[in-house]
Amino acid sequence: MKTASVSETRQNLSPLLNWIKETNKDVVIQNRGEAEAVIIPISDYELLREARENRRRREAIAELMRIAAEVGKQNEGLSAAETAVIADEITREALGNLITQGKVKFQD
Repeated sequence: MKTASVSETRQNLSPLLNWIKETNKDVVIQNRGEAEAVIIPISDYELLREARENRRRREAIAELMRIAAEVGKQNEGLSAAETAVIADEITREALGNLITQGKVKFQD
């Protein structure tokens, strides 16, 4: 890992990018001695993006399971078919809300 100030980064962006590409290491950008950002190799960024998406999916699944359990408790007197219909409606609504909030994204 390497550190560079904001001004150094501005003046030497192309060489820094070449160094990152050649070494596959990160550059921490500092502003007044405090780390503000990191330039990372694109391969590391792709891993980070994938990890974030996986976390969002796990959170969405956990929320859906929580909702399903709640619906099941609230509707113990209903038949299995009636419960399934209600759970499906609530799940679709919850999933729609998560998609609208940008917490869940589906890839083709």
